[in-house]
Formats: sequence, structure tokens, C-alpha cells
Amino acid sequence: MTPAAGLETPEVLAQLGAASAVACVYTFICHAFLPRREFHGSPLYNWLSCLPVQLVAFPAVAAWCVAAYDGSFIEWLSAPWSQLAATPERIFLLLIYAYMFKDLGLYLLNARMDAMYWAHHVGCWIIILQFFFNEAPGIFILGGGVAMELGGAAQTVHLLYADDATLDFVHVATMTLSHVVCCTSAIYYATIPPTPLGARIVIMLLVFKLAQARQSNAMYLHGLYLERRAKRKV
Repeated sequence: MTPAAGLETPEVLAQLGAASAVACVYTFICHAFLPRREFHGSPLYNWLSCLPVQLVAFPAVAAWCVAAYDGSFIEWLSAPWSQLAATPERIFLLLIYAYMFKDLGLYLLNARMDAMYWAHHVGCWIIILQFFFNEAPGIFILGGGVAMELGGAAQTVHLLYADDATLDFVHVATMTLSHVVCCTSAIYYATIPPTPLGARIVIMLLVFKLAQARQSNAMYLHGLYLERRAKRKV
């Protein structure tokens, strides 16, 4: 299977290998300098390490992708690799792949991560890797990358300040909006003909399932917040 991303398969594999190594180094650095106490199924440093990537790196690289495209934002969403600058889009795919891969470094540090998040990561890896081989990476960068991870960042901040009413609202609102954007993007992606129909359907179903699981977890955390608030009022 030949990648559509302007690289041969060995080049893609080499770049994924390099991204994996950098991701583990990032985890080791965070382990060395950030708090290590257990926090919702994994070390606190692992949660904190996500925020710079979610809030700064993903939006910045996505903005680079759009700026480098010779056309409108809407056209960029469905543009094939041949019409893209390609380098920014490849960097985004490598970045989000490495962002997920960094959590494997936990096991080299005798730490772990909750099984629910590993299920999430496997689904994300399937989606990420297929975009090296199929068209229209822009729609994924917006919906599956930037939007979903802004929701993830809102959840992390909520967990850090679990009794803050404003952050609870921001968490639920951001997660919900991110899933609306993501699922809408998946539906739009399913209408883009150059990508094989089977791939479009699989991606759409995976996105729907990921969004449903994430939204259920967000509402569960919101419910816990409401329980704590009710107890404080007694």
C-alpha cells in the first residue's frame, strides 16, 4: 500500500519510529521535573504533559497547515495530499501519533495508564495511521485532532480543579462542542469520494464510538461534581 502523503512506506515508518523515540524522551523529561503522584489512573506528570501539546502545539501546527494551503479553509478540509503543502500536515500526523505514543513510556518508568485510555489510543492510532495512506487529512486535523484534544484539555483542567463550578461548565461545554465538531467532520469525511468507501465508513464509526465514550465519561465526571456540591450544601 503506497502512502498518499508524498512519502514511501519506509520513510513513513522511519518518521514514525523517530516520533516514537522523541515521545518517550518527552515522557522521561516530564517524569523528571513534574509531580509523580497517582492521579486518575496514571501519574500526574502524564496529565500535565498533555496540556502544552493540546493547547499550543496542535492549534499552532493546524494553523500552519491552513496558512500553507493555497486556497480557502473549507477547501483545505477536503484537499487531497497532492494539493497540500504536505509537510505541515505530515508533521501534525506525526505529532498526534507521538502524543499518543508518549504514554507507552510510562511502562518504562514502572507506571501505567487506565485501560479505558488505552482503548481510546488504539482507536486513535487506527485513524491517524490511515491518513498517511488516504486523502483529505485536513478534516481529521480539525475534527479528530484540534477539536477533540481541546475537549481533552478541558477535562484535564477540570480534574485538576474538580470542585470549581466554572471549570466544570467549561469541561462539559468544551467536550460536547468538540464531539459535535468531530462527528460532523466524520460525516463530511464520509462524503469525500477519493478516499475508499470502506475506510470512510470505518473511520466514521470509530469516531462516533470514541465521541460517545468520551461524552459518557465527561457526563460521569460532571455527575461526580454535582454529588460533591450537593454534599457541601448539606
